[in-house]
Amino acid sequence: MPSNKSMKPLRLAGWIMLAASVFALAGCVTTGAPAYQPSVSNTETLMKQSKTPLGVAKFNATPGFDDGKLFIRGSTLTGGADGKFSTYLHDATISELKTAGRFDPNAKLQISGTLEHNSIDGAAIKTASAEIAAHFVITRDGQKVYDKSVSVRHEWESSFIGGIAIPAAIQNYASTVQLLLGKFFADPDFISATRSAESSN
Repeated sequence: MPSNKSMKPLRLAGWIMLAASVFALAGCVTTGAPAYQPSVSNTETLMKQSKTPLGVAKFNATPGFDDGKLFIRGSTLTGGADGKFSTYLHDATISELKTAGRFDPNAKLQISGTLEHNSIDGAAIKTASAEIAAHFVITRDGQKVYDKSVSVRHEWESSFIGGIAIPAAIQNYASTVQLLLGKFFADPDFISATRSAESSN
């Protein structure tokens, strides 16, 4: 199971216990994805690389799938501030770059993205999972310097009890986004594109 250094055990356990109580009382509900927290490993990855600042442009979703809802045992999970998961990914990218000191909205390098796949399976009794894929593009002065799809699958221990399984799935969706961005930032092509941009300044 993928580890995540950003999730503090006590904090995560407390969140799950609180959420479990809410779900046990409320039954089928609609809730937004948890506030995104940049991961320590992603921050380290970005800080070890080029110091080139990066901006974040528009993110959207591939036509054909619901960008606003995921279903977990009868409950509904929605995405970012506008309810869209592409917005959640957009804001998560900004959050990661800000934490690493690499974000500049006016930077010459701009990241855009298209959410290509977004799913969560919280129905399993023993092991739940989420899969996310996105196509990232980095441009410099309107020219593409990175153009690639990135995907991840994340698994975690689930439970027969919905009041435990549902909040765990919701929190682990955020962990899956962390893993997706971590894979993107660690991609040698990402590193090469940003390093090349720095040397051309």
